[in-house]
Amino acid sequence: MNVRLFDIAFTPGSAADILRFAAAQPATRPRLIVTANLDHVVTLTENAAFRAAYDGAVARTLDGMPLVWLARLRGARSAGRVTGHDLIAAALAPPWPAGQRLYLVCATEAVGRHLTERLVAAGIGREAIATTVPPYGFETDEAYSRALSEAVRAHGTTLLVLGVGAPRSEIWVDRQGAALGAPVVLAVGEAMNVAAGLVPRAPALLQRAGLEWFFRFLHAPRRLFRRYFVRSWRLVGIGIRAFRKGASKPADAAPLGSVGARVRRNPDSC
Repeated sequence: MNVRLFDIAFTPGSAADILRFAAAQPATRPRLIVTANLDHVVTLTENAAFRAAYDGAVARTLDGMPLVWLARLRGARSAGRVTGHDLIAAALAPPWPAGQRLYLVCATEAVGRHLTERLVAAGIGREAIATTVPPYGFETDEAYSRALSEAVRAHGTTLLVLGVGAPRSEIWVDRQGAALGAPVVLAVGEAMNVAAGLVPRAPALLQRAGLEWFFRFLHAPRRLFRRYFVRSWRLVGIGIRAFRKGASKPADAAPLGSVGARVRRNPDSC
């Protein structure tokens, strides 16, 4: 069953299903997969460029458990969670597809180095992997963005993974468009650090209980306090307005509200 919440159409299926779906789309531009959580929903009301990136994505997943629960309450009983962790694990799992070329855009040199070594140890040729650490504000640096896009395309990239966080990753990919070629693109943020073995992930019990956010907060309280304890409360108002607007419509037929109409036209506020 298709799910539509906050005027976002979510793609059903497992991580592997979604990757296959993305790869099957026309190779005319980057085939971006985005993973929606509560912070994304709030940001979509503020940032027109982020909304454009979401609209242009070939697939959108329910990342946050509260969104999964809401989808199920709306009638999509089979709605499931597919996180950035799930996507990167499925994308990098053996066997490595013939001709696969991976480009990693990392938050730090350590992430790129550790993840590359893990992949090489798993049997992936080092020549098939390229990494870079972009400078802060790279998404608004036209010269750097042009050079990075050219590097991604020259590498023959088939899978581009960005671990530099939202909304920068999604906006940058959408703005570069065909200059990147037509790789499948995963914007996975912190999940790349976990895949590299540098950051722990919450235990499965906390994940199922919808408390993975609290585990992350305990490991980075100063960085995540505002997101989880200030910005997240804005979703209450968004949800109330959305529920009033779409409460009488089934989840697979109509959106639960619309964030698009309330976007503030400030595409560089990222």
